[in-house]
Amino acid sequence: MTLYEYHIVYPEGDRREIEHPLTVSDVVDINGNPLPLPLPTNRMIAYHVAGKRTQEERGVVATWYLLELLSAEELRQFL
Repeated sequence: MTLYEYHIVYPEGDRREIEHPLTVSDVVDINGNPLPLPLPTNRMIAYHVAGKRTQEERGVVATWYLLELLSAEELRQFL
């Protein structure tokens, strides 16, 4: 039996486990949930999934998604 774990890594280095996989270039909220596009406003905290790292070990496949904080100016392209 193989267990799958998904984690997000914030720019400051903090980590949090989430229950669903993401894809690189997704725009997510502070909890790691994908945001529906187009965004309603550019005045929100949102992250861009910039990278992904996967590690397999004894029946556990752990995936870490590296997040980058998006500025209000960067969020305008998603309006």
